[in-house]
Amino acid sequence: MGNDKYSNLTTKQLQNRKKYASILLVVLTFAVVLAGSVQVYNLVNGKGFINTLFVSAAACFVIFIPIYMGKKKIEEELKNRADSK
Repeated sequence: MGNDKYSNLTTKQLQNRKKYASILLVVLTFAVVLAGSVQVYNLVNGKGFINTLFVSAAACFVIFIPIYMGKKKIEEELKNRADSK
């Protein structure tokens, strides 16, 4: 069902999408860790809770989920192609 859109793509296209998804996941993870670290730093130093940091970290995490799931589907399609050879 969900793999139908990936089965129409070439192996090279799937590998490129997997590469870009991996890069995006690293960037999003870095953004969440950075925002969380700054939030903890501000709390420790008595500057209080900053809503914008929390919202940005939450947004990055929400965006992370579908990209991660799509990457897993791409990896599954690539594995199916490798097994069928």
